[in-house]
Amino acid sequence: MCFRNSLTATVEEMEKQFEVQKQAKTVEFEPIYHANGFDYPIWPIITAQAPHSLQFFHWGLVPRWARSPQEALELRSSTLNAKIETLDEKPSFKYALQHAQRCLIPSTGFFEWQTVGKQKYPYFIHLHNQPLFAMAGIWETWHNPAQANDIWHTFSIITTDANPLMARIHNTKQRMPVIIPKELEAVWLTTQSDAFDLELFKKPIDDATMEAFTIGKSISDPKSQSNVPEVLTRVSYPELSHQQLSLF
Repeated sequence: MCFRNSLTATVEEMEKQFEVQKQAKTVEFEPIYHANGFDYPIWPIITAQAPHSLQFFHWGLVPRWARSPQEALELRSSTLNAKIETLDEKPSFKYALQHAQRCLIPSTGFFEWQTVGKQKYPYFIHLHNQPLFAMAGIWETWHNPAQANDIWHTFSIITTDANPLMARIHNTKQRMPVIIPKELEAVWLTTQSDAFDLELFKKPIDDATMEAFTIGKSISDPKSQSNVPEVLTRVSYPELSHQQLSLF
């Protein structure tokens, strides 16, 4: 799965890369070195319905049928990710899928843990030649029935089966985010049903385009400040020397 993400690009870099403009009167964006999805952070996204705008939604999709703020808060902990294979089966995602509420989620890399014996080792994973890339997402809008002006815009990161590199790192779940090649971004954002085929996106990105390295375990410490540049520093673990050689 993908519960930790990073976005160190500036708004200007995102505007150039995705040919969008930041909406006026939105939040000021600061680089995100490490975000935990279970903190439900605000994240810049590009939706199919506004493909030329950079909007800011909360990570953790709340379906439109949630009956109360309490139910909305409970639901979002299970919708940080959405499996691409079952998008059309899950009640939380059906409406968004049927109405082409897809989005691009800018990222500069993400985090996963490798389990070796009783130990877990964190990795940072990114693309070799594309510092800023897009993950596939799906989005929703929820209106609080008890408060007319209380509107939540939220999203999920879509995941697929891991490629060989990610299967060796994320060796318990063997999942990874759907990373969209630049040439398919416009296809992902189309709202024309006859021009869209979900099957195009189920195959994971080629692991030859990716790089992964181990980082410090402080990222797992809830008492540690992890949204800092140092979280992306390479850290070697001698006990993993053989394991790491098999990864690269």
